[in-house]
Amino acid sequence: MSLDDILRDIGEFGPLQKRIYFLLCLPGFILSQLLVVQVFLLATPEHRCIIPGNDNDTFANQSEWHRNLIDRWIPASSDDKHPYDRCNIYEDGNHDGNGTTVKCTEWVYDESVYLNTFTKQLNLVCGEAIKVPNVQMIFFFGVLSGSFAYGQLSDIIGRRKAFYLALVVQLGTSLGLLGMTEYIGFAVLMFFLGGACLGVYMTGFVIGMELVGPNKRLWTGAISPFFLTIGQLYLVLVVYLLRDWKWFMLAVCLPGCFFLLVPESIRWLLSKGKKGEAIEILQKVAKSNKTVLNEKMVDDLPPIPKEARVWKLFSNRTLGIWSVILFVCSMSYYGVVLNTANLGGDIYLNFALLALAEFPGKALILTADRIGRKRLFMAFMFIGGLANIATIGPIVNGSDDLHYVLIALAIVGKLCITGAFDTVYILSAEIFPTVVRNAGMGTSSAIARVGSMIAPYIAKSADLVKGDLGKTIPLTLFGVAMFASGLLTLILPETNGQKMPESIEDIHNLKQI
Repeated sequence: MSLDDILRDIGEFGPLQKRIYFLLCLPGFILSQLLVVQVFLLATPEHRCIIPGNDNDTFANQSEWHRNLIDRWIPASSDDKHPYDRCNIYEDGNHDGNGTTVKCTEWVYDESVYLNTFTKQLNLVCGEAIKVPNVQMIFFFGVLSGSFAYGQLSDIIGRRKAFYLALVVQLGTSLGLLGMTEYIGFAVLMFFLGGACLGVYMTGFVIGMELVGPNKRLWTGAISPFFLTIGQLYLVLVVYLLRDWKWFMLAVCLPGCFFLLVPESIRWLLSKGKKGEAIEILQKVAKSNKTVLNEKMVDDLPPIPKEARVWKLFSNRTLGIWSVILFVCSMSYYGVVLNTANLGGDIYLNFALLALAEFPGKALILTADRIGRKRLFMAFMFIGGLANIATIGPIVNGSDDLHYVLIALAIVGKLCITGAFDTVYILSAEIFPTVVRNAGMGTSSAIARVGSMIAPYIAKSADLVKGDLGKTIPLTLFGVAMFASGLLTLILPETNGQKMPESIEDIHNLKQI
């Protein structure tokens, strides 16, 4: 007898379970925006040095006289990606293009794409440009820390309390960013925001997965990620309409004001010996499903070990390989998103297309019951890896006619890494035992965030290495990593159709298919 058997008896996914599950999907709508808003929040608009003594200088040419003035003071760019040198200015104003150049300390920015970004506000360009991937790394380090901290906390004080705590921190820090005018304070808030937003989603995801029966876990694991994609489409819309970082950040964080009423996890209550509270929730579920709970079935449940050490989960080869795969998934997903600006063309259109690509990737997860979690994950990683590597061709060729081929390959890569990442979440929820499920997912997620911390630097390499070679680096590295990770999947167990493990010993009984 297990809780899965009780849920089969009273109803695996009835009206009450669906309502609660829908509420738990809403945090994903906000999370998805906070995780990728850096694409716009920390975007670097086209810029050049300001012309000395010209207080009304703008990036755009105002007149023929203004254009000639720019030519006198601003050197030509060393590559064809930018119209002007972005960091240097002629020392005394030069007519023939051979004068002495010096570094400048003030800039004017192109406002055709963004009116204002945090990067522009603090002039994080040229010698200060490294601060952009640094703060992105700090954010993902916060995600790493929060994955571990909130995961452990939810196993100790309960899923619901940890969920609400993370929700409050997420709202407070995201609103606090709006008043930031200096780098250190901004970076500190980004750290805590990163931890909180992952804590909200991960804890809510686990509550939702633990509330339904085994035959409906795939659906709950597959539907929730759709809200992540909807959130990204909402984000690109508000950024396109508002174009000022403070306004679109306000539009992103305000939905977090709506606090959600969700029950505690039944599995967590049983693991803590709180059968009375668990029975109350099960009775509500049974009533909603028009069935009757047999309380004796709850009394007959075998005791779940109350203590476990999460480090034991990573003491065998299978879970060591699991950690590597999680690392690659996270690095590749966020790397592909942060690389959007390097694809050329309209960044808003590119971002929207890559977000839309997530829908078929998430929909394909519904085939996991038929072909298996592991086989589906391998297919995603192999196809996505090859698509990313194939972008070398259109990038090196440099022809405008092949730009659409580049976008198409990037879309396939995004589709596949999205499907792979979401499949990993389902596998994680099904492989970790109840006593440390949240802590296990939190710890594995923390390992994955090491990958996301590296992703900004790989994406930034396209700017640091000049020419077409630099543009090929990010997607090529992500593609090779995905392909290799697909091979490692052969060592993973198959969880399709198996009972969710209650104790650490149950993990060893999962089949290697």
